[in-house]
Amino acid sequence: MRLTNSKVLSPLIFAGLSFTFPQLMIAQTSPFIFRYDMGISEPRFTLGTEKNRTSSISTGDIDGDGDMDVVVANGRHWVQPNEIYLNTKGRFTTFYQLGNRHSTSYAAELADMDNDGDLDIVEGNELAPHRLYLNDGLGNFKLHSAIGTETSTRNIILKDVDRDGFNDVVICNRGHRNIICFNGEGFNFQCVEIETTQNATIDIEVADLNNDGLLDLILANRDKVPNAILINKGNRKFEKLMDFGVGTFETRSIAVADINKDDFQDIITANINGANAVYLGDKELTFKKVLRFGDEKEDTYCVDTSDFNQDGLIDITVGNYKSPSAVFLNSKDGSFERINLSEHAFKTYDIKVGDINQDGWPDVLLANSDEYNFYMLNNFKALAD
Repeated sequence: MRLTNSKVLSPLIFAGLSFTFPQLMIAQTSPFIFRYDMGISEPRFTLGTEKNRTSSISTGDIDGDGDMDVVVANGRHWVQPNEIYLNTKGRFTTFYQLGNRHSTSYAAELADMDNDGDLDIVEGNELAPHRLYLNDGLGNFKLHSAIGTETSTRNIILKDVDRDGFNDVVICNRGHRNIICFNGEGFNFQCVEIETTQNATIDIEVADLNNDGLLDLILANRDKVPNAILINKGNRKFEKLMDFGVGTFETRSIAVADINKDDFQDIITANINGANAVYLGDKELTFKKVLRFGDEKEDTYCVDTSDFNQDGLIDITVGNYKSPSAVFLNSKDGSFERINLSEHAFKTYDIKVGDINQDGWPDVLLANSDEYNFYMLNNFKALAD
């Protein structure tokens, strides 16, 4: 099923933000459902009722009941509590704060850090200690320890970079060198700096670009510093492959996916001061062919990918700052069809994809600053029927 006129459909996405169409009309026409039956001043599909300075959202089954829960990181430059929302049959009905010490958080990411089968949390803070919280398997978290040093952190990624069976902590820093804290048995973290001459990283994606079984690093940089690809050489060593994205724009977020289905990983960048881009991968890792999407006048802060309409192609969703966030449906011919998630302009710092209601279709969550954090349910199946 394809949508052939996004200009017509776009104003109906979340029409309740600007218009007063009844809920039934939204369910029939919109590819994404946002429930606002109590009025837009009290929207139903939100994570809580507070308007915090949210920086990121992490998703996973925290309490072991089989559905997708959410961790929200708040604060950025300011101190605010991070939040946990437990999902019950497609609704976030339980909320509690993470720990009793609150910091300037940019990230609170989920991963199994001690290999006990449940998801733990690593909190990444600006100029404050990063913290590891262990899960008891039921969604109760206990502070275990601090990790690394205090840096100007903008994001963290939890992956087994050195293939020793334990998830490591990759710390993205703006103004300091990026750091990898290698996790070992008994949480014997060994933190090393990633050697770079300019340090302005906002995001790092971890993916195997050259199919050698090792996870490489793709850096999204600001402050007119070009993005970079670092190839994992094994033994905790990385070698710079190339810079990319040199220009007047700056990149705030990175995603990796096979957009054109050629079995090579492509790099998607969310940019400010310029259009977003897909750098197409190839056997030689040149990334010379570039596809542009989005409005070059928009500032895009975040990006994620999924097959939203289940046509076998990976689509792209982006969160914009002070302009409507959107989904870009992949046409495989190098073009994308835009569908706005909202006509309202939020300050969206993070966007995540996950199946909230367990219907097999990917939904979208928006992490917004000074606004509710919204979620939208995928309605493509109903439109196709």
